Amino acid sequence: MAEKSTCSQKRVLYVITKSVWGGAAKYVYDLSTCLSKENFEVFIAAGPAPKKARYGKGNQGKFAQKIKEAGLPYLNISSFQRSVNPLKDIFAFFEILILLLKIKPDVIHVNSPKAGGITGVAAFIYKILYKTHIVYTPHGWAVNEDRPKWQIFLIKFFSKLTCLFYDRIICVSEYDKKIAFENNIAPSYKITLIHVSITPKNILFLPRQEAQKKLLNGKISPLVIGTIAEWNKNKGLFFLLEAIIKIKPLIKEFDVVLIGSGENADKVKMYDFVKKNNLENVHLIEWIDQAAAYLKALDIFVLPSIKEGFPYSILEAMAAELPIITTPAGGIPEVIENNINGILVHSKNSQEIAEKILYLINNPEIGRELAKKAKEKVEKEFSLEKMVKETEKIYSI
Repeated sequence: MAEKSTCSQKRVLYVITKSVWGGAAKYVYDLSTCLSKENFEVFIAAGPAPKKARYGKGNQGKFAQKIKEAGLPYLNISSFQRSVNPLKDIFAFFEILILLLKIKPDVIHVNSPKAGGITGVAAFIYKILYKTHIVYTPHGWAVNEDRPKWQIFLIKFFSKLTCLFYDRIICVSEYDKKIAFENNIAPSYKITLIHVSITPKNILFLPRQEAQKKLLNGKISPLVIGTIAEWNKNKGLFFLLEAIIKIKPLIKEFDVVLIGSGENADKVKMYDFVKKNNLENVHLIEWIDQAAAYLKALDIFVLPSIKEGFPYSILEAMAAELPIITTPAGGIPEVIENNINGILVHSKNSQEIAEKILYLINNPEIGRELAKKAKEKVEKEFSLEKMVKETEKIYSI
């Protein structure tokens, strides 16, 4: 591994903060497995998965598992973690620098803010010794998070500092690109817009009843509301659960499916909330392989995000031809147009979510029309092949 290959292949090293299966991990997986094998040799490095919480098995190491199953070299950065820990961050920096010196990548593609900062410094030092191209995909700027003003100030400062180390920055939505410009996070010549995309025909959706039986322990439900999302504050899932509490007395029989997982504390809060509010019809299902394949089990898809980049789950729900209720967070309005191919509600508004769920239940023909147009849009405008080709062009500069 110490010597570079003599062939025409470029070595690409992907770096991501943690080995859990989420949007950023899927993005890295899609790129690393779809890049031209003739032109690129791929390596993937990530931090360890969080320790298990007291509930469920979760998706611990799911990303690492899928990378290894794809036959790609996976490298563990043992000191990497999402939260700030100065000592571990210093150790992670040296781990990454040593890794760079061993692999000698031609392209370093870093994903997520935490990995962006630490890897950016290591890559900058590495670049003094070896020619390389350093690329960063933030997957939604942290300046959009719901935090106190002083924290946003610091986040903005460190976002700007991080971007100094990179040659190119890929924004996964027009919204992210706009935020970067408005906050002077990076100069325009560094920024490229490449939408996250999927290949709808490659998703093998299970039939409705089969999918429901697998998700609901053999049960068939007349109405299922649900989502696929990481269980963290940014996804706004507690507002969906509050909406479920509001509509529960009004609907005779229905089920709710939340497919996801999260950090230990987030998982505990989710399970405790469901238990405390006696939401026996809410099924918390920790990450399952090919979760999108189960989407036909749902009648309504709800993603109540507070902060977003450009969520895969929305594209997958569109491909499944589901009526969608979501918020205008991040790049979502670039794919969901209100009352045309989905319904947009205000963030952090459980009452509005409840009202729109009832609206779709009472007007199924409108839901079917919204779903039909959503499917048409994702099939026409969002191609994984296009995303990969545009990213390969960035690598080849």
